Amino acid sequence: MDEKLESLLKQKGYFQTKDEFKRITYILEIFASLYPFENLDVLLEKENPITPSYITEKMLRRGRGGVCYELNALLYMVLKELGFNVYLASATVESPKTGWIIDRTHAINIYEKQGKMYVIDSGSGNNLSMAPLELDGPVVTSPAGKFRLRTKTTERGTIVSEKMGEKDWLLRYAFVPTPVGWEDFNRIKKMIHHHGESPFNKSLLIAQTLPDGTISVNDERLLRKWSDGTVKKVPFTSEEEKLNTIKKHFHPSVYEDAVKYVEQKKQQKPI
Repeated sequence: MDEKLESLLKQKGYFQTKDEFKRITYILEIFASLYPFENLDVLLEKENPITPSYITEKMLRRGRGGVCYELNALLYMVLKELGFNVYLASATVESPKTGWIIDRTHAINIYEKQGKMYVIDSGSGNNLSMAPLELDGPVVTSPAGKFRLRTKTTERGTIVSEKMGEKDWLLRYAFVPTPVGWEDFNRIKKMIHHHGESPFNKSLLIAQTLPDGTISVNDERLLRKWSDGTVKKVPFTSEEEKLNTIKKHFHPSVYEDAVKYVEQKKQQKPI
């Protein structure tokens, strides 16, 4: 077990409780605090294969975040090391604006306990339930909103993850609970990096669920939402302002690669 993660688990009281669901919730809270969703490696065209050693170096050693196949890969590693009965699966994300995104390009963890199924997901940035979602079970509330998992047949699977919108439940992703192996991370990575419809290979996105709400940064603005409904949007007037914002809110290693991304953009800009 990584020393930093073990220390944080001790602080949470992980080893003092026997409740597996509380233990998983503590893990998800720690992951949300440490590892934002961020697509800098996609934009910087880093093609390293997704392996346990790569994930360990990038996230545990360097403190970087990542996209779903990195965040949930590390989560899978930690859950397995701590003795949880989890397996990997792939889901298809649905966008309210464009419909289904590339098929099966969202990595998730599935946990089974006493005949019940749960999704454990740290790879959704500012849409984290911060607790296991039980299939056809109760609604889970986090600083990011209200979430549920239910049985529903769709074009992309028989189980759906949903989030409460302003008036109704919104589909987030659908899947079939078929186990996949580590090689599936690299299939997903290839699609996210190179597919023309990938939402993450064109512009910056850094997003995180916080104890009191959510934060996200893209090329144009900072967006901060609080759990009480307060929203603050700050447009960037320069690349320097964007970088200073990233430096203020995220790990130094995220800022370092954000600087590389901005420099890359400058070099690619037509004269």
